Amino acid sequence: MRTTSMILAAVALFAASLAALPAHALDVRDLPIARAPEACPHEGPGFTRVVPGGPCMRISGRVRAEAGTPVQARPGAGLDGAARGVVSASGRVAIDTRTQTEYGPARAYIRLGTGH
Repeated sequence: MRTTSMILAAVALFAASLAALPAHALDVRDLPIARAPEACPHEGPGFTRVVPGGPCMRISGRVRAEAGTPVQARPGAGLDGAARGVVSASGRVAIDTRTQTEYGPARAYIRLGTGH
């Protein structure tokens, strides 16, 4: 119980110190203007350059979801004998980055996925 009281006291002290800080409003006119990404047609369709003079990159992926109608469980399959449905989902994202170096072209490719 003593440890819990010490943690709660530390959190209360931290919250009180944050409350003492002055609040500042954000003026939209002070924000930098973002530039639109430029296309990299020499690398292929979908490649853009986010940073001027930086590497060309393409981010792609897919999402899949399924749902089915409830099917009666076969006798003895479940303890409660309730109806079972089919629900599944999967997804994938791929990041392809290409740039020119003094030694020639360099490429980094990462693909993460789950499910099917």
